[in-house]
Amino acid sequence: MIPGWKVRRELSRLGQQLRAVPEAIWEPVARRRHDAALLQGFPLTQGSVPLGSKVAIILCWQPNGIVPSFLETLDHLIRNGYAPFVVANAAILASDRPDIISRSWRTMERPNFGYDFGGYRDGLVMLRRWGVTPERLVIMNDSVWFPVWASDDTLQQAERTASDVAGMILRNRNDSDFLESYFFSIKGTVLDHAGFRAFWDGLRLTSNKYKVIRRGERGFGAALTKSGLTMGALFPRARFLDAIAALNSASLRQVLRYAASPDPDTIAGAMALANAPDSPVWQDAARSYVERVLLKGQVYSTLPVLAAKLNYPVLKKSREPVSACWRNAFLRAVQDGVLPPPLPTVLVEARQAT
Repeated sequence: MIPGWKVRRELSRLGQQLRAVPEAIWEPVARRRHDAALLQGFPLTQGSVPLGSKVAIILCWQPNGIVPSFLETLDHLIRNGYAPFVVANAAILASDRPDIISRSWRTMERPNFGYDFGGYRDGLVMLRRWGVTPERLVIMNDSVWFPVWASDDTLQQAERTASDVAGMILRNRNDSDFLESYFFSIKGTVLDHAGFRAFWDGLRLTSNKYKVIRRGERGFGAALTKSGLTMGALFPRARFLDAIAALNSASLRQVLRYAASPDPDTIAGAMALANAPDSPVWQDAARSYVERVLLKGQVYSTLPVLAAKLNYPVLKKSREPVSACWRNAFLRAVQDGVLPPPLPTVLVEARQAT
């Protein structure tokens, strides 16, 4: 029997696909209007952080007020030498403006047209208009808590990679590679590459989430590959495989006991292995289970303890079942002392989201 959450997810996708037909008529009109407004200038606020050699376009959608963890993210970016360019897809409340001004280089407020990729594109348009070409550009959004722990060095790791564009996880769909879109770290030289510019200039903005993923996340990956630009994952599959191979039986059981999934069979399999007697055969079976999870591409959410052992630096805020199960398992592991507590802001907000 197909789980209810999967049925609801597929029905939602079907609805978005059906809406795509009439949207094909009015979306070009909406984009022209949006671009005309962008040309005239969306509300812009100068912040207190000076412009330097590194810039972060950080998108937020927080219409009910800026949450403390977002300010923590801005502080983290600044400590690592980034000038935050906040692109807000909702008006920033007057009470939040002092906190944002003190932690940003500039802030632009725009309509929530095109979701994250619409905001990313508008941010890049403005950087080009201002003649700003940083040596390193981070593009990210507030759909995740980042960083989870104060000691995080993800930004430095990304800067050391040889790839033109680095991200957390590199996925593959239909033989096409793409990076998960909540975090990109980009070499400055890429910003003037013809292929990079052509993608963003030609991006058809949409507020249909089904099309945002395909045109944005997957489309960006396809454009980079076509242009000969390289993508690199900070957490490739090989890194997880190496971590699995290094686990002793006790650690492997710990990983399994805190498995997270809305699929009862996935959890039942993990619990059965976690409680089975130890033997060489058991170790092989346990590692095989973890490797099967890896093939599905979401090891960080299904096995949060394993991800945390590698200092995986984000926790998703989404209320979708997969992310909700991930957070619950992560919080249980923290409560039980298996994982160290995250930043206080992350801990409070993650508990509130459950």
